[in-house]
Amino acid sequence: MSFIPFAIISGFFAALSSVFAKLFSDDRTALLHDYIKHFIPIETSILATRGICFLLIFGCNSIMWTTFTKALNKATSSVQVSLVNGAVNFGASAILGYAIFDEPLALRWWIGASFILAGTLLLSKNTNKNEVKANKKDE
Repeated sequence: MSFIPFAIISGFFAALSSVFAKLFSDDRTALLHDYIKHFIPIETSILATRGICFLLIFGCNSIMWTTFTKALNKATSSVQVSLVNGAVNFGASAILGYAIFDEPLALRWWIGASFILAGTLLLSKNTNKNEVKANKKDE
């Protein structure tokens, strides 16, 4: 199995962890609390909603680190995993931030994210060339 599915899952749960961290400390926690009250028959406090968000931060981070480690074990280079993970994390953070928090997706943000990912890609190509040269020297 390839490292890519694990890196994608890792990047998505990293973004999701950020969402729960923001919900834990943001004014929008009250909106989430009002939404949850319609589905849960027992009366809960906003403190309980914040506690659930806090626990979900750790749950998402646990899944993120587990899948990131599995991706690292399966990949030939850690830079490859970081590139896929970073791309998914950027994209998912942008989409979730826009959908949940009404954050603007300015062109400048996309350009900056593209530069970061392009730089990581360039590092990946350079690392691969150096590995090929080192393998030829060993032969």
